[in-house]
Amino acid sequence: MRRALELAERGRYSVSPNPMVGCVIVRNSEIIAEGWHQRAGEPHAEIKALLKCDDPRNATMYVTLEPCVHHGRTGPCSNAIVESGVKRVVIATADPHDVVNGRGLAQLRQARIDVETGLLEDEAKRLNEKFLYAVTAQKPFVCLKAATTLDGKLATVARDSRWITGDEARHKSLELREEYDAILVGGGTVSEDDPQLTRRLGWNNALTPWTRIVLDRDQRVLPTARVLTDGAPTLLITRDIDLDELLRDLYSRGVQSLIVEGGSVIHSEFIRRRLWQKMVLFVAPALVGGSEAPSIFGGEPARRLTDAYRFRFDRAELVDGDLMITAYP
Repeated sequence: MRRALELAERGRYSVSPNPMVGCVIVRNSEIIAEGWHQRAGEPHAEIKALLKCDDPRNATMYVTLEPCVHHGRTGPCSNAIVESGVKRVVIATADPHDVVNGRGLAQLRQARIDVETGLLEDEAKRLNEKFLYAVTAQKPFVCLKAATTLDGKLATVARDSRWITGDEARHKSLELREEYDAILVGGGTVSEDDPQLTRRLGWNNALTPWTRIVLDRDQRVLPTARVLTDGAPTLLITRDIDLDELLRDLYSRGVQSLIVEGGSVIHSEFIRRRLWQKMVLFVAPALVGGSEAPSIFGGEPARRLTDAYRFRFDRAELVDGDLMITAYP
């Protein structure tokens, strides 16, 4: 199963809107075939593994996600597994999508295939955290990302923010963009910095198009801004809109994952409304001070520690001279 998870990881920048899936077929403790899902519309991991297997009869299949049972861009994997003669299927985690949701497990069991679930389930859920959240909540998985000083500032009092972190941290930041479907920023960020908001590394080749969302309730964005003139998709919102409503609308447009890059007002609202699922902070070893300098959270202050917006540090790593912190609610 660990090998299947490794294979699934290869689809990180290409499978959206589908989940990452890996598959390994084993006989007598030896791997006889492998497969992984590369892109929506192409064969799923189970099919790829079966096509590479001369004789899967009585073998064991390890797959990271419950096999599909529906006709989408491709045919149902569950039918192919039943017809293959595989004797046993070990599945890391179920698929909560309403077109699957236990039906794959049921079909395999009805065909008298020995089915086991839950092996390395936590790792499998982490791998597909965006997909699993989105199809369950019907909203995109939201990652808040920011570069801050040690005192939590996004810029100085003069709004100087280039560059808080070093080259390697900024490259890591660009890597994160490659695995999300869309990016959201506030109009203030666009009017002050005129960012491109592109996935410029060129790693992602998924079917889901990269979309930029700009919340410009104060109508500060100039018509000459690069996000409006470079020909790439941008959703410019100039009216006051409820963020939860916006997220549901984005999901209906095919956006399953969203990276939010600020600034302070936007980050503060997502934190206050508890509308985020992951946070990635790049923290520089610097202090700039100033009560007027924008910070990652500038919302109504907590008066008691029991009222603080708390989260869980998941991991921290040094990126050259900066610190990259990943946290969850």
